[in-house]
Amino acid sequence: MRYLIQPLAGLSLLALSHAIAAAECDAGAGQQAFQTKCAACHALDADRVGPRLNGVVGRPIGSIPGFKYSKDLAGANSSWTVEQLDRWLTSPAQMFPDTAMAFGGLRNASERQAVLCFLQTQG
Repeated sequence: MRYLIQPLAGLSLLALSHAIAAAECDAGAGQQAFQTKCAACHALDADRVGPRLNGVVGRPIGSIPGFKYSKDLAGANSSWTVEQLDRWLTSPAQMFPDTAMAFGGLRNASERQAVLCFLQTQG
């Protein structure tokens, strides 16, 4: 029983830390960055050149029905965590080399964190 409780406690603390981080971040700045850096290809509620992004945090990677993903993304067999999204937004082609996403990444960490904050509010 002890072996079951420890991992569950760890997961609870991880979820709580994400909730606290989301509450402390600047979603307004993230929305502005999203509009200038992401909205040309992505919308929150509809697929465009890229898939819709509402609910992306926690969603299985490559899982929007009907959207044509690269082989890497379609076969990722994982879900988008904040940490994975941070890595992805830093350099998409480094994380998934065959991605069709023609975007070099958000190199500015505070801008990236703001976008992630905004995306966490879009469920």
